[in-house]
Amino acid sequence: MIRWFAIVSLLQIVAFWKILGRMGFPPWLAIMASLPLVNLIVLYYVAVTPWPRDAASSGPAGGATGSGDANF
Repeated sequence: MIRWFAIVSLLQIVAFWKILGRMGFPPWLAIMASLPLVNLIVLYYVAVTPWPRDAASSGPAGGATGSGDANF
């Protein structure tokens, strides 16, 4: 039973590490996300903070990317 818990935890850490890295967050949050109850805090942190990757890709005009949404 403990062996399966360790395998699932390792797979979860690897998945969170890759996902958080792609989103622009520090990948070490994946280790915290594997702890019970702390994973809820990490989830809410990721949900409510602006994503660093989005902030880095925003244009100089206050985030307007030229997608055509504001052009009528």
